[in-house]
Amino acid sequence: MQISTHLFLVHDELIPNITPALDPRFRPSEVCLLVAPQMLDEAGRLRRLLRDSGIRVSEWALSDPWDIDHVRERVRAFVVGREDRDIALNATGGTRPMGLAAYEVFREIDRPVYYIHPESDQVVWLHPHAREPFDLADRIRLPAFLSAHDLRLVSVVKQGIAERLRDLTSTLVGKADVLAGSLSILNWYASMTSNSGKFVSPPVKTSHLRDAKVAEMIQLFSSHGLLEVDARQRLVFKDEAARFYVNGGWLEEHVFAVIRQLRQELPTIQDVGRSLIVEWDDQGSPVKNEIDVAFLANNRLYLIECKTKRFDGGGSPEADAASTLYKLDTLRSHFGGDEARAMLVSYRTLGESIRMRADEIGIQLCFGQSLSQLSNHFKAWSSSSI
Repeated sequence: MQISTHLFLVHDELIPNITPALDPRFRPSEVCLLVAPQMLDEAGRLRRLLRDSGIRVSEWALSDPWDIDHVRERVRAFVVGREDRDIALNATGGTRPMGLAAYEVFREIDRPVYYIHPESDQVVWLHPHAREPFDLADRIRLPAFLSAHDLRLVSVVKQGIAERLRDLTSTLVGKADVLAGSLSILNWYASMTSNSGKFVSPPVKTSHLRDAKVAEMIQLFSSHGLLEVDARQRLVFKDEAARFYVNGGWLEEHVFAVIRQLRQELPTIQDVGRSLIVEWDDQGSPVKNEIDVAFLANNRLYLIECKTKRFDGGGSPEADAASTLYKLDTLRSHFGGDEARAMLVSYRTLGESIRMRADEIGIQLCFGQSLSQLSNHFKAWSSSSI
């Protein structure tokens, strides 16, 4: 059902105000924002997002969002002359006095009141109770979602695995227990590659060239046209895309491709991207961070870090893994709020201490031979409420 005018209570979490406005079955033609002085920045972001979607937006100011009598009078002033119009209240946001006062006024004039359930992403009716709840259409995409959290999506990649490399990727996924050690050695050489006209690594150690598994990996990548070994025993990569793939980018591309394929089965997955560069302002200075893979499902953000290397970045494996988990935990809170989720996908098996640390902070894990069941992991993860 469509109601022409909605009153939104502006809060620091904007998504419950954005999603009902984007559902084509429910979207209003006009939205009025009930705004406290502390929420002017949030109101500005919400106003831009709604107007970009073709919705007229106005604002109704509050001086004190905690004074229930003041809020009640301001909402009554808003409804004056609108008693016979098609209006509704979204009571999801705002302070508790804002929600209670606005609900009271809308009940007095017998106009609809709803809120957005945080877990099911449904419109649930507070008044009248006889109306049935319904699922929202999940129309928001990654750029708008991040913008709602005061973040800028600088760039994102939407391409998955090149068709000519799909068989190679399947081989890497299926032999994680056999290839992980030798692949991490090639990761290092790819990460140390200089870009001076050619993508050339340092000379490969003789001990590595004599290692049958490392030699097999070099031959495997070479047979797919990704690299060759020159006369100085250096790895020469075809281009940056080849270097990225060998340096572990293949796992990021694979994860992205699995989620994109899963979208055909699960329409709740709204958007997915990889190699996202996200920027925000920190005390007036821009800060950037990269996310390997991110997707939206049921208006919730899912962040994924992909690792093919050993966790021994200059310190102990435990310290390196803890740093990765800390990064994920920080970005999860900063990018998506309390409802965001995060996962570490590792080509190598993870030790017990790393698993315990991830469990403590609520980071999901998928590693080693479990990668062959990645689609099932994502399916269960995106449908879980925890």
